[in-house]
Amino acid sequence: MIDYNCLIGHWPFRKIRKQSLEELKLLYEKYEIEYGYISSLDSIFYHDPFEGDKELAEKLKKTENKMVISLNLSLPYIERDIKKANESFEYEGIRIYPSIHGFDLSGNSFDEFLHMVKENRKKLFISYRMGDIRLDHIIRQSLPDTKEIEEILKNRYENEIYVLNLKSFEVLEMKTSFTGGDKVYFDTSDVKHETFAIERFKNEGLKGKYVFGSFYPLYTFESTYMIYSRT
Repeated sequence: MIDYNCLIGHWPFRKIRKQSLEELKLLYEKYEIEYGYISSLDSIFYHDPFEGDKELAEKLKKTENKMVISLNLSLPYIERDIKKANESFEYEGIRIYPSIHGFDLSGNSFDEFLHMVKENRKKLFISYRMGDIRLDHIIRQSLPDTKEIEEILKNRYENEIYVLNLKSFEVLEMKTSFTGGDKVYFDTSDVKHETFAIERFKNEGLKGKYVFGSFYPLYTFESTYMIYSRT
């Protein structure tokens, strides 16, 4: 099993007791996870996300895990940031956070970003939400319209794309976008509020479109594992 939704670092809204790579390694061994696609929690909030990614790259050395850099598309010079990452790290994907950074998913600048990701042959990870938005303070999350996500999935992407932290009803709203694309997936970390979500996805023809995501360290690993293990 592979973990497609994992972060390490610090979350400013509440204390998290288990958040290190060492603690994650123990969980991966316990639940037989081969490796994870890991991003930096710190990079989300740094003015220069590269600083958090630099720390992450150092931690992931000599592990089987895959690095996923974080970009804030509300900041300028995205092309420069991708080039700098290419020169500095070995990484597999790019993760963006529209609910926190508040950028437009339908404008020309986003189209240009998608073209950069395609040119660099990287996986794209879109964090639809970051945990329970009712617990947020200081920063108010604003969820993007699911129709904007659907447009990306349907029309404008050729590499693998993973939409993270969708609720069950949001997955079903975008069902045709997932079933209609060969390289589009969603993770199961945020479907825990529906008891038989996985069974429902299977019945709706979504088998093969969902992947395991622990959302470590913001969610309890055991909980998100239990949801997926029912598959």
